[in-house]
Amino acid sequence: MRILTCLKSETAKYTVNELIKYIRLMTDCEVLPEACFADAIPSAPDDDTIFLGLLSNLHLDESDLDDPFIEDIIDLDVNCGNGYICGSNERSILMGVYKYCSLAGCRFIRPGENGEYIPRCDIMNFTAKYRKKADYPFRGECSEGAISYEHMRDTVYWLPKIGMNMYMIEGLVPYTYMHKWYGHVGNRFLREKGQITEYSMLEEYIDKLELDIVKTGIQLHTIGHGWMFEKLGVHHSANLDERAALRDEDKKYLALVNGKRDIYGNSTFYTHFCYSNPDARKILVDFCVDYVKSKPHVDFLHVWLADAANNQCECDECVKMTPSDHYVQLLNEIDEALEGIVSKTRLVFILYVDTVRPPEKLRLCHPERFVLLAAIGSHYEKGYRKTEYSGEIPPFERNNFKAPSNELRLKWHNDWKELCGNIPSIIYEYRFYIDQYCDPGYMRVSRETYRDMKALETVNFQGCMSDQTHRMYMPSSLPLSVMGATLFDKDLDFDSYTDTFLEGSFGEDWKKCKDYLEALSDLFCPGNVRSGGSFGIEEEGLTTKDDYPASWINNPEVAGKTSKIPALLDSFLPVIEKNIILEDPCQRLSWTYLRYHLNICRYLAKIINLGAKGLRDGAVSIANEMEIYVSKIEPAIHNAFDLFLFFRAVRGKLNMPMMSYFD
Repeated sequence: MRILTCLKSETAKYTVNELIKYIRLMTDCEVLPEACFADAIPSAPDDDTIFLGLLSNLHLDESDLDDPFIEDIIDLDVNCGNGYICGSNERSILMGVYKYCSLAGCRFIRPGENGEYIPRCDIMNFTAKYRKKADYPFRGECSEGAISYEHMRDTVYWLPKIGMNMYMIEGLVPYTYMHKWYGHVGNRFLREKGQITEYSMLEEYIDKLELDIVKTGIQLHTIGHGWMFEKLGVHHSANLDERAALRDEDKKYLALVNGKRDIYGNSTFYTHFCYSNPDARKILVDFCVDYVKSKPHVDFLHVWLADAANNQCECDECVKMTPSDHYVQLLNEIDEALEGIVSKTRLVFILYVDTVRPPEKLRLCHPERFVLLAAIGSHYEKGYRKTEYSGEIPPFERNNFKAPSNELRLKWHNDWKELCGNIPSIIYEYRFYIDQYCDPGYMRVSRETYRDMKALETVNFQGCMSDQTHRMYMPSSLPLSVMGATLFDKDLDFDSYTDTFLEGSFGEDWKKCKDYLEALSDLFCPGNVRSGGSFGIEEEGLTTKDDYPASWINNPEVAGKTSKIPALLDSFLPVIEKNIILEDPCQRLSWTYLRYHLNICRYLAKIINLGAKGLRDGAVSIANEMEIYVSKIEPAIHNAFDLFLFFRAVRGKLNMPMMSYFD
């Protein structure tokens, strides 16, 4: 068999090698394909040849393709080892290879080693035909939580296997997130007092990660917050040295707040510039130009402002326009500068805190370069709903930000889009940040994810960027897998997909596992747990607390349900012990993770039960015991479970102090 392509890029070579790898695995090397690279497409390819290429290479239908840079179409037709796998761009061809493999029975369960279930398949007698344009052009994940280079790398290579097509590295270096891992923040046994993480080491890791992303062909999104002070010689690294690193003569570029120009909240991450000052804007524009010149492989540069509220500049010039108008002025200047260097990099701007409100005076000059990102939350209980806002529009008050309702956020989102020529927009999600820990069974959050990803078009979004932990695969990876699959095909049948996925994950006892996970999702009372303590969305101004169920605290119904969890765990333990020795390494690891997860659920059940009875001190005591246990087992589960964010979630529910990044 030959795997033939006329494309010569790194992505094309990787795609060819991936198809060869999986064919060999599915046939136990009885079929040994060879890679063939041709300068032109043969008019009549030989038998036993699968051609990999663009739709245009074979003159396939492109009538529904408007922007091949962002839109993914998979078109494959392979009959007994002969045929083609094509796409609208090179990453789509790679996704087509994974679709072909999934039709042959492969299941891409989770990232990393032993994350795939590969069945035996007689490829030379297997036929597959499929064509689909992704329903949403933006489908991806953003760095968050406690992460290593390996966690991010494995995520990047997994995303196209589940229908995702983009990855975002937040910050020049996501220092805060990577330090949480390399500094072992929260682990009682691995953390050393005073431990820091070298910025230069993380820079090298990010350079490697960008090459991984380019190799897959998925969209590379970068920066977001934490970039504005680079030209002033200050790296954002989440410590208190940032104030000392800024020269006094550069403070004139900073926002005037309460009569003073200085670093806000001890961090450049939270500090605005004086956006009416053309010299200050030039610093920001020049950085973007230098950055794009040094990294021409970046597809989308996210130009976000400070991650804080009520600290916009109050100088006489800045008060003449709204923050959104100043934002548009800056974006236009960056756009013009990128045009001057003939850069194709697109720009993403964010509706966040003050900039949720549309501009009053200025407009984007070239909206075709831009994508809009909107951080909208507090919808997990009832989901996205298309509603009309009929209230009064509150007047703008500088540095007196009040979080608008979701209805008003959605209205302003649509107003922004209309003012920008109806440019595409992405919703920025936090549902897998810590909210998933409210549902240890993951079945309810999976259904909610399916519901909301289907509904994105009804609220006028063209995709989702999920800001989340990279390690949420205990008890299963169903929620994120469902997100990717539904964003690609919103007509997906949830029940059928779930059953197929769980069967691949757990083998012959998958139905027992499904029943067990459904019971956990019911007995842990996720809606009530959401309502007590901190929410999954903690950033100021992103959420309202309307329409949530009663808190789990002092709740007899929650106490009654959680009292049944220990018996459920005991009854399911023999099923785990039976399957934990399965021959297939992927399924064996799934059950191994489930065993650790069961132990964690024992602690969680006690914590929630005690809180539901009003016994907070007892719940805190059990939480401390649980942290000791999870810290001990972290080396065995770290690829599937984020210790830092889990502890953050539980501590938030109990109003316990948070872990310090530095000590």
